[in-house]
Amino acid sequence: MDNQSISIATVITGIKDGAYQQAKARGVTRSIVESLMAYIPNLGDPAVADPFSDEVREQLREGYMQRWAETNPSKLFVAVDGNWVEKSAKEAEKLKAEKFELSVYSAFSYTQQAFGALKSEQPEKHRLIGDMRTRFNKYVHNCLSDLKREATRIYKEKHGIVATRASVAFFDWLLTGDKSAMATIRQRAINAKAKKEISDSDFENIDKAIAAFKGKLK
Repeated sequence: MDNQSISIATVITGIKDGAYQQAKARGVTRSIVESLMAYIPNLGDPAVADPFSDEVREQLREGYMQRWAETNPSKLFVAVDGNWVEKSAKEAEKLKAEKFELSVYSAFSYTQQAFGALKSEQPEKHRLIGDMRTRFNKYVHNCLSDLKREATRIYKEKHGIVATRASVAFFDWLLTGDKSAMATIRQRAINAKAKKEISDSDFENIDKAIAAFKGKLK
């Protein structure tokens, strides 16, 4: 569970209350996603791979950044013996040394070029900022994935779209056609037999095994 989940966790008094709180949170999530669907055209439509324009994506990112900043307070680092050491504001005030504050906002205030230059100029600072950027980018990716998944579920529900089982396609891939898995196995056996890598009896056993396998699945 990440910091975002922990920070909004509700103390429950038992299973019944926990179920109530879960259902309540689920309803809030649905309401928020439905509102976003009204703002973002094609959000939830399974036929649209990416419903986010650059402008929309940037606004979503800004919202996620605001939430991240609430649950991941900034940290203050002070240069000590060539290393960046985290200190409290009170501790840092007493030290006459280079300092820098690391937050999600400061981490992304660097241009890609300036951030890249830090790798050779100040590798430890580059590592600290890079870790923040990586963790936040992953957080944004997960938030967007959750949003798309819930929006798709709501869209399908409202449009009466029922998920179809993929079993037919799977069996076609496995059993039927010249490019099926079984056909590939048999072709490899034919090639091996032609190169005399397997005997005639080995080939016959493979054929029997394929036939038996197909018979069991059909």
